[in-house]
Amino acid sequence: MSRHKKIKGLGDVVATITEAVGIEPCEGCNKRKEKLNQLFPFGIEEFTEEERNYLGTFFESDKQELNAKDQKQILDIYFRVFRVKPFDPCTNCSGVWKSIINKLRKAYEN
Repeated sequence: MSRHKKIKGLGDVVATITEAVGIEPCEGCNKRKEKLNQLFPFGIEEFTEEERNYLGTFFESDKQELNAKDQKQILDIYFRVFRVKPFDPCTNCSGVWKSIINKLRKAYEN
C-alpha cells in the first residue's frame, strides 16, 4: 500500500501494518480489509459532482424553508456522505434540519 493512499477505514490500517511486516495480502485479506472499512470508516465520503452542484445552488439560494424535494435530496446526500443509517427526521424540527445543513455546508466548504 502506498504511503500516499487515502486511509478509508480500519481495514486499510490493518493492511498497512500487515504489509509493513512482510505479509502479502491474499483474496481473504482484501475481503477483510473492505469489510473492516465498511464497518469502521474514517472521515466522510467525497461529494459527487452532481451533489456538489446541487449543494452549491442550494447554499447560494439561502432558502428559509425546505420543500419535500429539497428535504429528500439533502437527506440522500447527508446519509451517503456521512455514512449515516437513514432515518426520518421530524419535518417540523428546525434544529435537526439546521444541524444536517450545517454539517453539509462545512463539508462542502472544505
